[in-house]
Amino acid sequence: MSTNNTTGPRWSGRRARAAQMLAAGIDIARVATVLDLSPATARRYESVFAAGGLGALMGLGDVGRRPRLSADGLARLIDAIRQSPHKVGFVAECWTNPLVQRYIEREFQISYSYSHINRLIRDHGLQHWIRSA
Repeated sequence: MSTNNTTGPRWSGRRARAAQMLAAGIDIARVATVLDLSPATARRYESVFAAGGLGALMGLGDVGRRPRLSADGLARLIDAIRQSPHKVGFVAECWTNPLVQRYIEREFQISYSYSHINRLIRDHGLQHWIRSA
């Protein structure tokens, strides 16, 4: 879990904002949209907040699927993508999503879906190094 000494875990601010919005009577659909939450997560936040207030909501802990690629692995992936594929043993001239997928499978023995590869690339600002396949 990623934390910041002054603000707490990375999800703290969004949960606190959700609590404020729910306390103000803002509907679930709006909370989900404004905070970029799934409707199911917004409903869960509403239920937990209604039952126990802000403390209960903040006490949920870090939820969701744990990443299979370690922080070190992610750093290695980002470093590799910022270089030529030649540097890591591929003959391709440019990185593509399928090549990133093959690299992850080869280096980390992790199989990710094409959509997850897209999300990794987008979330880590790597679009500039990727050419459409």
